[in-house]
Amino acid sequence: MSTEYPAENENELMRCPSCGADVSPQDVYCSTCGAPTGAGPRWCVFCGTEVLHQDMYCSTCGAPTSAEPHRCVSCGAEMPPTDASCTKCGARNEHRRRYSLWRVGILTFLSIGLYYFYWMGVSWKHLAEEMPGKKFHPFWHAMSQFVPIYNFVVIYQHFRTIKDVQERERVESNLVPGLALALSIVLPYILFIAWIILASVPALFLQISPGTPAVAALWGVILILMYIGAVAGTFMTLVLWGQRNLNKYWERPGARPVRSARTGPGEIIISSAVGGLFIALVIALTVMWVVITLSSSSPLISSVYEADSFERIQVGSVGHRGTIVSHLQVDSYDLPVQEGAGYVIYVSPTTLGLRGDPLEGAIVALWDSDGTTILHVENADTPIVIPWTASSSGAMYVTIESDGTDLGNYVLRIAAQ
Repeated sequence: MSTEYPAENENELMRCPSCGADVSPQDVYCSTCGAPTGAGPRWCVFCGTEVLHQDMYCSTCGAPTSAEPHRCVSCGAEMPPTDASCTKCGARNEHRRRYSLWRVGILTFLSIGLYYFYWMGVSWKHLAEEMPGKKFHPFWHAMSQFVPIYNFVVIYQHFRTIKDVQERERVESNLVPGLALALSIVLPYILFIAWIILASVPALFLQISPGTPAVAALWGVILILMYIGAVAGTFMTLVLWGQRNLNKYWERPGARPVRSARTGPGEIIISSAVGGLFIALVIALTVMWVVITLSSSSPLISSVYEADSFERIQVGSVGHRGTIVSHLQVDSYDLPVQEGAGYVIYVSPTTLGLRGDPLEGAIVALWDSDGTTILHVENADTPIVIPWTASSSGAMYVTIESDGTDLGNYVLRIAAQ
């Protein structure tokens, strides 16, 4: 370490203790190497507090004492970074990088997660300004989220970078990049499974059977909405977590004043357009479901029914649910028909309900009022669909029994063709 040579009077030059260059006794910093000369007091360039020459960080605001003085973005005049406006030219010197958590959360929700890609690009652009010398490509960074597998690498890199700049400035952080990566992989599946369970609970109590096209269409709609919701929920979690820590970084002691960034028209258009398309999709799918329901003779919800002898079936209006509890049990249903009319008999197993297993093996028969067998179908691969045209008018009846290998629940519907 070089030895400092103090001046004998105030006009005599002295040596820089770091590089040995000649410096004036009034110089606080060496004009050659920038090191402190040990002459005169030293102040923090962020908050103005006097600091010791050996201090690396200001004891008041925590800013590094080696930082260069902040200059106005308009006129270049030296100014404290905590000033929102330059005292020389009046120009605003605020960062517009703070994003309200309410804002990013609502926009992510309205856009069904699409805002996440915008946030990835914008936040990456801001991080690039905090780490000069490194290559950042905000657009391709955001687009990489559409690349399977690689998108997880980028998510980890994104949150690792936020964590790094926080640690560099000694900003308290609750980010865990590895956990963010794990959430991006696992959370969609957790949410999807949870929502399926929640959606299945009403079906159990309403005794909804999956044996009709209308119900299949409805469940298709529900599963699509669940999948979109799970992905959007994951994106919202990542955006809120990342933005919360970015806001803490922008608002750190000694940093330039921050104001919330304006909500741009592009953000509003994307969110409202996607949200509108989503609502339109839901309406369209709902209308389609209603049309299918109305065009189908099979009802969606059947009454809970313990089979009894000769229960009259009103064609196309009621479905019956039964349970075969013994291989000797035969359930019978009365069927009024008209000559020349076409009918379809549906017998489908069901696991929806609280009474056990589906009837996977069944014998279905159609009988005339005098006991003559008209149709007899034995099929272990239910559902059973029997099309039939009545040759005469009168009272028929349908029987359902086990094929001798299985017991359980079933749903019976009879529809006019």
